[in-house]
Amino acid sequence: MQALRTHVAGVDVHKKILAITVLRGKADQEPEALQFECDTFTEDLMACGQKLLELGVRDVAMESTGVYWKPVHNVWTPMGIRLAVAQAAHVKNVPGRKTDMNDSHWLAELHRFGLIRPSMIPEEEFQQMRLLSRHRTNLVADMGRIKNRVQKVLEDGNVKYGSIVSDVFGKSGLNILRAIADGFTDADYLTSQITTRIKKKEEARKSLTNCLTTNHCFLIKELMDQHDHLTSKIQKVEAELIEKAQPYAHLVAKLDEIPGIDQILAIGILAESTDDMSKFADERKYAAWAGVASGNNESAGKKKDQNAAKGILTSKGF
Repeated sequence: MQALRTHVAGVDVHKKILAITVLRGKADQEPEALQFECDTFTEDLMACGQKLLELGVRDVAMESTGVYWKPVHNVWTPMGIRLAVAQAAHVKNVPGRKTDMNDSHWLAELHRFGLIRPSMIPEEEFQQMRLLSRHRTNLVADMGRIKNRVQKVLEDGNVKYGSIVSDVFGKSGLNILRAIADGFTDADYLTSQITTRIKKKEEARKSLTNCLTTNHCFLIKELMDQHDHLTSKIQKVEAELIEKAQPYAHLVAKLDEIPGIDQILAIGILAESTDDMSKFADERKYAAWAGVASGNNESAGKKKDQNAAKGILTSKGF
């Protein structure tokens, strides 16, 4: 097999160090290998990038290990180094021969022959949108956990309001929770906090007849404080996201037309996939990348279970 690159490097990325292998030599000859390590402080990364350039290396491959690859990408890309970030599953080394330097050498070999399929790295503005969008996803997940804890405390106090309404955290539900947080446990008083229409008011009163104690009320108050704090944080992040997405308002509006997708979700999809669909050969490739297309699992002419790969959108909660 003919090598496609004459000067390449493979980088095994870790939190504190980089293990680097440089391969240099003519395409039809055995290359010279040079191996060294580098700390991951910014100044060290800059010095290492300069060393790679002096060695004639502009093509570098590394695994997408956690978030540790991002500082390397952020420092080296402006220096003119072309980074191919590969999924770890695509570049696994041979079992039993795994060391940091062996891994970096393997990556360099694969990249030298053009056998690494690089991940899509979006432009800086979309990376910033991703940061905000993924932070919002984490906040929403935190909010879900708080709501589950509230439900658990209510059940412990035999409050069955969740059995007659679809959302305990609706307008009336919040009124009831705030009343409990203030120490009010009388069923008639709690029923009076219901401002929306409920077909069976008496059933609502029965669901709010309880055995709440002062400790239950205290816990509800603590959890509601967290709920309100998270609500405020989510609103701030959403406002910042909307501001960042202003240049792409027309694309957000088009995505918003799809049933089940609102403005914030549309911005999240845009942040992950960017505005450049030319990076995908067709809609099928995009669906596979997003994790909503079934995979192929065929052997000896028999098709087995075909699960979708964990795509970028599904893995981020979209």
